[in-house]
Amino acid sequence: MTSNTPLPPTMSAPHTFSNLKRDENLVFFHTDGYLDSQTQQWVIPIHGWVYEPERSRLRAGLFESILEEKFDLPITEENRPFFHERVNLLIADNERGKRITIELAGQRYTLPKSLPNGHFKGAITIDANIIQTYSHKGFIDFNVIMPTSDSRQFSGRVRLIEPEGLSIISDIDDTIKMTGVTNKTSLLSATFLQPFQAIDGMNSWYQYMAKNLGTTLHFVSSSPWQLYSPLLSLCEENDFPWASFSLKSVRFRDKTLTNLFKTGLETKPAQISEILEQFPNRKFILVGDSGEQDPEVYANIQARYPRQIQAIYIRNITNESDNNTRINQLNTQMKTISIQLFTNPNTLYTKGIK
Repeated sequence: MTSNTPLPPTMSAPHTFSNLKRDENLVFFHTDGYLDSQTQQWVIPIHGWVYEPERSRLRAGLFESILEEKFDLPITEENRPFFHERVNLLIADNERGKRITIELAGQRYTLPKSLPNGHFKGAITIDANIIQTYSHKGFIDFNVIMPTSDSRQFSGRVRLIEPEGLSIISDIDDTIKMTGVTNKTSLLSATFLQPFQAIDGMNSWYQYMAKNLGTTLHFVSSSPWQLYSPLLSLCEENDFPWASFSLKSVRFRDKTLTNLFKTGLETKPAQISEILEQFPNRKFILVGDSGEQDPEVYANIQARYPRQIQAIYIRNITNESDNNTRINQLNTQMKTISIQLFTNPNTLYTKGIK
C-alpha cells in the first residue's frame, strides 16, 4: 500500500546531531503509521516544523490595525494574550535547510532538510517484528538527537493503525470547535481574540466511538499549520481521542499565502484521499458541518470511494433540511448512503453504521 503522495525517504545517520540553533523551536505533528501491503513493513511518517518565534511589533501591529479598523475588533487587556500567542505563531520565521536527526526503534535517522516553510517530512520503514518490540499500546515514540551542548529535549509520537477497522475523518471549525465560519467577524474573533471553545458533546461521542468501536480519529481542516499547537491543546484539554492532523500550508512571504483563502473544495479532497489510500481496507465515517463545503466535499469523496465511506454526519449550523435542494442533490449523487444532519451530538449515538 502506498500513499498518493509518497514521502521522501530518510537516511540512516548514526553519528549525526540535529543542527537547531538555540533560538529555534521544533514541533512534531501527530501522524499515523501504516502497513505497506507489498513489503509487509510499517511505514512511519515523520512531519515537523522548525521556526524561530517572532515578536515583531510591526507585523503584529498590522494585524491589530486590520482587526480593529476593518472588523471593529479591538485588542483589549482581556484578549491580548490570545492575540499575541496566535499572531506570533502566524508570523514566526520559518527555518529552512535544517536537518533533524531522531532516534526511533533503536536506530538513528536524519530526515530531509526543512523547506522554506520550515516543514520537513520523511518516512521510515521498519519490519513488523521490530515494531512489536518498540511500540506500546499502538504507538511508537522517538526523540531528537541534540548536541551535548544543548540540553533541550524534543520528542514525537506516531500512532500505528491496523489495515482494517473503522476510522473517523473530522473537520475542526464549527464541527468540534466554535468558530462561526459563516461570519467573517465571528471567525476572526474566535481565531485571534478568544480562547478556543469546544462544542459540547462532540468529545464524548468521539470517545464513545473509540472505546466501543475502536475507531481512530483524523482531523482534516482548513486551519493553517501555524495554529496546530493551540488546536492540539484544545483537543487535549477537552479529552478528545488522540488524532492525526492534516492542516493547510500557508507561508506569509510567498504565493502560498493565497492558500489561506482557498475553500475546502480546493484543499480537503486531496487531504482526505491520502488518508483513504493509505488505509484502503478500513471503513470511514466523515464528520463536518454545513457552514462551508463539507457536505459537497464529503459527497464527492463518497462517490469516489463508495466502498470505504460508511456514513456522513453533518452538524447543521445553517438550518438545512433533509429534503432541501442542496442535500437532495448531494444524496442523489452518492446513491448508496445519505447525508445525516444533526444539531445535538447526543443524537449521534443512535445513528447506525453499516
